[in-house]
Amino acid sequence: MNADCFVKLCTPDCIDRLDSLKYHSLFKKNQNILNQGFRIFGIFFIRKGKVKVFTTGLNGKEQIVRFASDGHILGHRGVGYEVYPVSATAMEDSYICFIENEVLNELFMANPKFAVELMMYYSRELRKLENRVKNIVQMNIREKTAESLLLIQSNFGINEQGELNVCFSRVDFASFAGSTRQQVAIQLTEFEKEGLIEKRGKKIAILNMNALVRIISEFNMQIPGQSVPAH
Repeated sequence: MNADCFVKLCTPDCIDRLDSLKYHSLFKKNQNILNQGFRIFGIFFIRKGKVKVFTTGLNGKEQIVRFASDGHILGHRGVGYEVYPVSATAMEDSYICFIENEVLNELFMANPKFAVELMMYYSRELRKLENRVKNIVQMNIREKTAESLLLIQSNFGINEQGELNVCFSRVDFASFAGSTRQQVAIQLTEFEKEGLIEKRGKKIAILNMNALVRIISEFNMQIPGQSVPAH
């Protein structure tokens, strides 16, 4: 069990029962984990992997809502509804646990701490989403690109080479930034010229994290592990 998994908040007896009832699946890269508009049967926990969560508009265009990694939850936005409001796709081979609604309800009744923590997780995610939607409308492309780099870094971390620990297409990056592929490509090139990043194929190395944080400092973004440096 992942150290960050919410299931660890259950009692030992309940964890043993849950281990016998939950499903473990390997989702290959680019395989859908859940689909927008499909009936809800439960929620998913990422045991190990990288996932993009997105909505699809009437014109078929994807808008990436967030990225998720080890210990994160998928499908929780659908709790209490009949269908999932978003889709989720594996960005790499990912191990996912699935808990059916009946088992989840049993956990809520037997483990108040688990129910409260899941509720607080949902509340935090909702506040972050609301704050980002509000800010991204006011951001210019420079600020959107910096913010997206920082959020991706907070989700997936940095590898030993100082690169964002995930491969993503410029189309996905633009979707997450709420911009176009061309605008994002131009801004990433500008950041590279300024010495803030270095493009390495599908990977991006962060060379000056503090400068990226300063770019979005006025928007009061709450990005885990980042604080606004002194000017």
